[in-house]
Amino acid sequence: MPELAATIESDKLGDLLEQSLYAVAEAGEDITPHFFARFFACHPDQQAMFFQPSVSCGAMVSEILESLIALSTKESWVDTSIHNLVIAHRCYGNFSLPLYAELLDLFVETLADLADERWSTDYEAAWRQVTADLYRLIAHAH
Repeated sequence: MPELAATIESDKLGDLLEQSLYAVAEAGEDITPHFFARFFACHPDQQAMFFQPSVSCGAMVSEILESLIALSTKESWVDTSIHNLVIAHRCYGNFSLPLYAELLDLFVETLADLADERWSTDYEAAWRQVTADLYRLIAHAH
């Protein structure tokens, strides 16, 4: 995961994430197929882990978004939720810690690509900060 230059104040972080999602929404594209096309291109072996991809892929993107937004607003339930998700993913096989980091990087890259010229350095910094926070929770639960 890329290193962060400076920490964005928590009261601005949620606003930046929200603004960036509006920029992504202007593309008129669903995040899910774009994200999973990237992920499966890098890790075709992981595709077999999704038994009902039409449901599970969308659910996973929703969980990622919800967790990241909740982290940005310091929701108290996120720690327990992430711990439970990491444990649940063990049932699917070996999902290594570096794979979680790569998945989060691919997620931000997907958002940036969809937003295109609407993506800003502030949006990038906000997403990188919150994904680094999420990764720390994942690593702790792993």
